Amino acid sequence: MTSFNKNFIQVGVIGRPKGTKGLLRFHSFLNDDRDVNQFKEFYLDDEKIIELKLVSFDKKSPLITINEINNRTDIEKFVNEKIFLKKEQLSPVKGNEYYFHDLEGLDVMDNKDQKVGEVSSVVNFGAGDLLEIYFTKSMKKEFFRFTEQNFPLVNIKEKKIIIKN
Repeated sequence: MTSFNKNFIQVGVIGRPKGTKGLLRFHSFLNDDRDVNQFKEFYLDDEKIIELKLVSFDKKSPLITINEINNRTDIEKFVNEKIFLKKEQLSPVKGNEYYFHDLEGLDVMDNKDQKVGEVSSVVNFGAGDLLEIYFTKSMKKEFFRFTEQNFPLVNIKEKKIIIKN
C-alpha cells in the first residue's frame, strides 16, 4: 500500500459535464453533498491538488466547478477522476461513530478473543451499515448488520472488533 492510499480517502468521483459553462456532476461519498464546500483542497490520484466548489444541484447529482474553470472543453479532462481528501482533514468521530476506512481491515475476534476473520468492506445500501467479513476457517465472506448487538466491542487502536456468537 502506498503512502497515498494510507493517508488519503476517496470522497467522490467526477461525472459528466453539464452544459457549456464548466459544470460537472459529482458523485459524492460524503455524508452530505454540501460538505464539499467545507474543504479547500482536494486531491486527484496523482496527488495533484484541485479546488472543488459546489454550485448547484440538478435531478441527478450535485454540480461542481474545478479550479474555477468555466468552459466545457477544459473541464472534460476531469471526467471519471477519483477525488480524495487527506484523512486528517476529516472531522473527528464522536462516541460510537466510525469511518468506514477505520473498520476495514480490523481483525474479527470471537468472545474468547480468538481471531475468526477480518472485515473486508463496509457498505450501506440505504437500510444501515453492513460489515462484510471474511471468515478464515470457511474461507467465505458474509454480511452482518453493524449494530452493538452484533459487535459489542470495537477497538480501532488494537485493530480488532468482537463479533457476538
